[in-house]
Amino acid sequence: MRRIIPLLLVLSLLFLSAAALGARPSRLAAAQPVAPAEPPPPVHAGRVELALDGGPAEPGTHGAGDVPAGRALAAGDWYVGATPPNADPTKPVLVFVHGKGGSAAGWWSDTMYHGVNDMYAYAYNNGYRTAFVDLHPEGTMWTNGQLLSSLLDQVTAHFGVSKVVIVAHSKGGVDANAASAHYGAAARIRRVVTLGTPHWGTPLADLAYSSWASWLAEIIGQRTDATYVMQTGYMDYFRSITDGLDPGVAYATVSGYKCGPLFTALWLGCVYISGEDDGVVPVWSAQKPGASHLSTGYWDHDEIRMGSRVWSTIAPQLTASGLTASPGARAAAGGPAAPGNLILRGGKANAEEHADAFPVERGVRAATFHVLASHPDLKAALAAPDGTLHPVKFVAPVPEGEVFAGAWLGAVEVEDPAAGEWRLVTSGPAGSAYLMIAALEGGVAAVLDLGDRLSVPGAARTVSVSLQGADVAESRASLTLTGRDGPVADGIGLSGGRGAHRAALSVPQQPGVYTVTVTVTGKLGDGWPFERTVVSSFAAFPRAD
Repeated sequence: MRRIIPLLLVLSLLFLSAAALGARPSRLAAAQPVAPAEPPPPVHAGRVELALDGGPAEPGTHGAGDVPAGRALAAGDWYVGATPPNADPTKPVLVFVHGKGGSAAGWWSDTMYHGVNDMYAYAYNNGYRTAFVDLHPEGTMWTNGQLLSSLLDQVTAHFGVSKVVIVAHSKGGVDANAASAHYGAAARIRRVVTLGTPHWGTPLADLAYSSWASWLAEIIGQRTDATYVMQTGYMDYFRSITDGLDPGVAYATVSGYKCGPLFTALWLGCVYISGEDDGVVPVWSAQKPGASHLSTGYWDHDEIRMGSRVWSTIAPQLTASGLTASPGARAAAGGPAAPGNLILRGGKANAEEHADAFPVERGVRAATFHVLASHPDLKAALAAPDGTLHPVKFVAPVPEGEVFAGAWLGAVEVEDPAAGEWRLVTSGPAGSAYLMIAALEGGVAAVLDLGDRLSVPGAARTVSVSLQGADVAESRASLTLTGRDGPVADGIGLSGGRGAHRAALSVPQQPGVYTVTVTVTGKLGDGWPFERTVVSSFAAFPRAD
């Protein structure tokens, strides 16, 4: 988990940086990249009407997905960019593929936090012919892979070429991989360059299907097909039936390690995800087996798709010939096991004030309490052991395309939080819901080990959790197993104590992805109580013949 940076330190650094930059205007001007000339807007070029036939996964997960409120479903449309005056026929046609919750326009319109996306402008000014596709914004890789394969038929025919190069953001890279490996598009793809693509899933999707977050995710409409298949367990399954099926297609990957703006959804993602990440996708997940990894740069998940950020990194790959793959293997299935310093709370809210209690132990140096709400009128505050209230202010909703899109986000940071019982006090309109993610710096760290994330339905698997970073005198652990439709098992006890717990878990007979939420409570050697929550997922599917 990313280290919690005290807010006062951040603001001080911003002030000092602004002052320093203001004192050196000439150097600042010299450091700015020259903006490319703005090209004419892309025009609608065609549409694919496709009867979907699903894909090689469990039934019931291959529909078009839920469409975010207020957004017209344009899946199947595609657009052609203006022909550059310096168009080079020896350069490949670039096909841009958006990510979860996105659309073709995301390559030339406003980003969430960084202004207009200039990727199209960079391609145009460098002499590339371009096309942009609209896939199902909340569809699976099976839905979108099949659709993208058909769209590539139209794109290649339009330009009179046999193959194209795909540049894909986020989940769009997985959709392109599915199109190539499972739907016959490999013959029309020379290369795929992925920008912040969760090739191994994202822990944020696991969180959305956890026992604590399920109420909120359901109410805001984010238990979608796209979120479901982006769970780390599902993506291990996808990798197991996909890798090696399109050996003639070269892949190149780019990852980021920057948090988004302070107290935004991308900042929350950095707090929640262990290790380096771009606010949505861990660095280890953005690297695909068999791909050439180009760079891990200081970009967040929003800006990693911008030309001004990554064009110089990806440009050499666009015209490269042959396969430049490297092994691209990661340390372990599902990413490296990493400590968790989190406490989760969540559920329904109502007009009557409700308090969720949780302990904070001695030795915690700082705590950031992020609260997600389904309604802006929900009221929330953190109450310290001495009764001091820290109100949570909900400023803006999470932008479209992120896992908790539509939820309102607020945060409170407390340095040197008092040890003892804290309470999250909430009230809100009927039918509203909330999720609190308390990220603690210091104290106990919990490490969850699921072993192999792929299981056979009905088999047995082992779950273990260990505690680090503090002198644990006693501890208890319980497990909740959640499937796509809700809880499967609750209150499963893990054996052991004093920081090491283990349980043999019976895998459900129904194929699918199952989210594991483990809560560990106990006392330290000095008597102070503690609690930690860790979340992950595994897949249960019959073995491929």
